[in-house]
Amino acid sequence: MQQTKNNISSKGWTIGLITGGAAAAAVLAFNKRTRTSIVSGTKQTASTVNYVSSFLSQNREEIITKVKGASNELSHLLQSASGDVQDIVDRAGHLKETAVSAKNHAEQTAQEIKGLNQEDAEQKQIEQAENVEKLPGADERS
Repeated sequence: MQQTKNNISSKGWTIGLITGGAAAAAVLAFNKRTRTSIVSGTKQTASTVNYVSSFLSQNREEIITKVKGASNELSHLLQSASGDVQDIVDRAGHLKETAVSAKNHAEQTAQEIKGLNQEDAEQKQIEQAENVEKLPGADERS
């Protein structure tokens, strides 16, 4: 059933294309202005193609030399850019290592400062206890 619909649709398209092509050919054949315009456009296109072909054959070596030069220059630029990118990657890696090292040193320093503050607080408590013992009448209170 589906295949029958596809065949009918395909036949319709084929008939439409043939009819449209025949109508277009009839218009072109019977309309002198359209024929003249098409012939003129075709001649102009052929002339342009001949000119470009002639130009390319006359300047072939120069064009090839310029293309090779541009290709070599592009290759050198890409190599240079690749080197620059690698340098940036290396420096970024070094920067990361330096930042991690600085962070670790800062954390270690913070821990040392906390330890020193704790020792200082303990020392002050000991000194205060000793000062209390040295006060007159401290023995009497005990």
